[in-house]
Amino acid sequence: MRLTKSRSGRTSGFTLVELVVALGILGLLVGMGFIYSKFVRHKAFMAIFYSDIRQVKIAANRFEQDMGFYPPDVWRGVDPGLIEKYGWKNGGHSAQWDDLDLSNWNGPYLENWKDGWKASPFGGLYDWDNYGAGVDYMGIKGPAVYLTLKPTSWGGAEGLPLPEFEDQLEAAGVDASDWQYCVAVKMGDYRNTALD
Repeated sequence: MRLTKSRSGRTSGFTLVELVVALGILGLLVGMGFIYSKFVRHKAFMAIFYSDIRQVKIAANRFEQDMGFYPPDVWRGVDPGLIEKYGWKNGGHSAQWDDLDLSNWNGPYLENWKDGWKASPFGGLYDWDNYGAGVDYMGIKGPAVYLTLKPTSWGGAEGLPLPEFEDQLEAAGVDASDWQYCVAVKMGDYRNTALD
């Protein structure tokens, strides 16, 4: 920086204190912008999450109308039969579902998910839970079927909405799980006609 003398004979330019204050203010503004952008991004993710919930609920109800029962319980990230007729056989599932009669299957029921069972906008995996009476896992209680969003690692929070958004989901009655790191959206009542 070039210093010049003014008419009064004083040197003009920034003092070290002025420079530190200016950099501090700039840093504060950048930090606030980062926090705000993260918040805005999560609000956009919440909109996508609500859209996914609606699509899966409509698809699951169409499946249930055709079949008389909801899709089987599967592992995270596995299609429960809403996209492909036997989608769960491509991943983990309970063996009790192996001999299901799907002759009335009229899918795909999730037509917008052409690339397969997708991850959530937060990066976590959607999980289809079909729980009978007496089941209570991660705050998800049977008898009911749920679309759940669980963390990508056990005991972590990766792939989930920020805690304040999860609290909003619980307050709105969307999240049926009382666990901090699990979002469970009830899709319908459990029916076991496929296994009777």
